[in-house]
Amino acid sequence: MPSPLLVSSVWRAFALLSVIAVGVSAAPDASSVAVVRTAEWAPGDATRDGAGEFLVLLRAAQVQRKTSAAGLVAVGDRDGMLRSGGERGLRRAALTGVVVAKLAPQGAVAPTPDDLFIDAGKLPAEHAGRVLAHGLDLFGASPRSVNPDQPTPTELAAIRLHLRKFQALFTLEGGARVAVQ
Repeated sequence: MPSPLLVSSVWRAFALLSVIAVGVSAAPDASSVAVVRTAEWAPGDATRDGAGEFLVLLRAAQVQRKTSAAGLVAVGDRDGMLRSGGERGLRRAALTGVVVAKLAPQGAVAPTPDDLFIDAGKLPAEHAGRVLAHGLDLFGASPRSVNPDQPTPTELAAIRLHLRKFQALFTLEGGARVAVQ
């Protein structure tokens, strides 16, 4: 028969491991965010038309299947644009509840007419993914449009309002860091 002291020690260790496991599982779930990159594009190449849109919608469906609070980090070209229909796919994803953060590794993210995306600037894609996952953990899923083909002004305003919180996180992360001694 094991001694009461040994049993007590085992239970304390089990309780400590349980607390550690709960703390680890409470972290933002990186599987709720996927990275998409711009499709190769050539002017007048009809075979690639729609490839970017298909890629974006496929990745959006994959992350939405795992969780309702889903996000995409879109790594575009010099102005953050996804070619070959990728922008159409991103717009539709944003209107169906996916939070989209756009990156422009060699330039600045171009503004879009609907203002449905987060400007992640020049952050590395992995870092942007962590920030987006943290934002999803804090703020939850984005509002959805009932009809993504024809969103109402009220639906667009609700999505934009929700994205402002995310933009504040990205602005903080992308800002200059000053070391203090």
